[in-house]
Amino acid sequence: MSPLLVHPKTARPPRRAPTLDAEPASGRRRRRVPTGVRWVVALLVVVVSVVVAVSVPVVRQELRQSFSPVPSQYTELYFTRPPAIERTTAVVPVSVVGHGAEERTYRLRVWLESPAGRVLESTTTTLTSRPDEPEPTVVRLPLRQDPVVVHVALLGHDPSLHFRLGADSAPAPEGPP
Repeated sequence: MSPLLVHPKTARPPRRAPTLDAEPASGRRRRRVPTGVRWVVALLVVVVSVVVAVSVPVVRQELRQSFSPVPSQYTELYFTRPPAIERTTAVVPVSVVGHGAEERTYRLRVWLESPAGRVLESTTTTLTSRPDEPEPTVVRLPLRQDPVVVHVALLGHDPSLHFRLGADSAPAPEGPP
């Protein structure tokens, strides 16, 4: 019904908007959360979100590439597993990955160094790597003394690795062989 057709004596007064201090219809009074608590909760939500996002490898890689310049062509060198001692042999599992380039040949030098800095054993091997695919290899060198440092270098490239190998480097495996 239109307000013009309502008789002035039977018309209801207009409803007023509720004020913030008014009690809700349920009869309970709504408590206001202090502004400081709101900020703490918001900050906590942001921190938890960032920690969860950074724990995802894809997000971590994207962030790394966003904040640090990555050349279009680069080479990765890494241990596939930690180097180990098998009887009297040092076993060094490594991989090479050439990113953004065509198939390449890499020369990999692996050597064992005594605590005094003397080279005990050394070998050089050649790897052919396809673009963006790891090329794993296992280098075995005779081991005459413990402990030693294993060094791995890509000849003509910057990446290099080292690993302390010996009695204190890793716990002995348990169980039957």
